[in-house]
Amino acid sequence: MLIGTLAGRAAPFQTKVPYALLIDDNSGAVLFEKNADRPVAPESTTKILTAEIVFREIAEGRLSLSTRMTISPRAAREGDAESGGSSMLAKAGQQISVDDLLRGLLILSGNDAAIALAEGVAGSEGAFAARMNQEARRVGMRFTNAWGNGSGGQRVTARDMARLAAYVIATYPQFYHYFGETEFTWNNVRQANRNPLLSMSIGADGLKTGHLAASGYGLVGSAVQGGRRLILVLYGARTEADRASEGRRLLEFGFQGQAR
Repeated sequence: MLIGTLAGRAAPFQTKVPYALLIDDNSGAVLFEKNADRPVAPESTTKILTAEIVFREIAEGRLSLSTRMTISPRAAREGDAESGGSSMLAKAGQQISVDDLLRGLLILSGNDAAIALAEGVAGSEGAFAARMNQEARRVGMRFTNAWGNGSGGQRVTARDMARLAAYVIATYPQFYHYFGETEFTWNNVRQANRNPLLSMSIGADGLKTGHLAASGYGLVGSAVQGGRRLILVLYGARTEADRASEGRRLLEFGFQGQAR
């Protein structure tokens, strides 16, 4: 499935987020776009690609969901909630299964889970970033870490991320459920999925949020109604509330042909 560009008359819809793209995944048609080809920081939506590499390792038999990985001091330190990011609250020295690390990565947006998976798959986060760029080179994305901390000039476009989301959904249906699970408990702490679309009763079933102080709030999401799947990408929302409301408005526009 190829994602095209908006054709014909401009869509009668506007959004206050500076970067947005809405596509019909069934046909590849672009329903709405705004600055969809301008580079932006991917934030924690980076973790979609981190997960894709892990999914591939499992699918090709080099890894299993039951494989246990050790949380390094670096993963525990840089991925700890006290560092200012999201965390699954893993402790240095813990042995955690890939299954639980994927939940920590995709439900809780754990930076510690991202670092642990990167180190477990490739030996170091730097080596894992090289793998990420091999995967991403075909669409021009650039990554320097597995969790989207904003350093190193990581850049993507909304169209890049829609293409990545469509690929993950189509290629790994056996793993896609991780993106839509609404909560996960680790170390006796229950945390909810950060994706606001999942609780809106609009058919949302994934994918991933992101946030950096310098670039605002982002979201790569997907929803299905009546067998029709839409993929949404937005970046640069000023608040969590704006991210949630604009995401909902875009999906409602796509499914209903109008925004409330």
